[in-house]
Amino acid sequence: MQKRVDCECGWSQQTDEESVLVTAVQRHAKEVHNMEGVTREQVLAQARPV
Repeated sequence: MQKRVDCECGWSQQTDEESVLVTAVQRHAKEVHNMEGVTREQVLAQARPV
């Protein structure tokens, strides 16, 4: 099942692989928003099925 995360800044990621989604969101959070330590659980809580 495809899942999607949308960031308030306009960035989004959609994929059917949870590990890809988690990695992409963590990278975005760190590189764009200087947010360290975003967990897998936090990412998946924000993910919505599409």
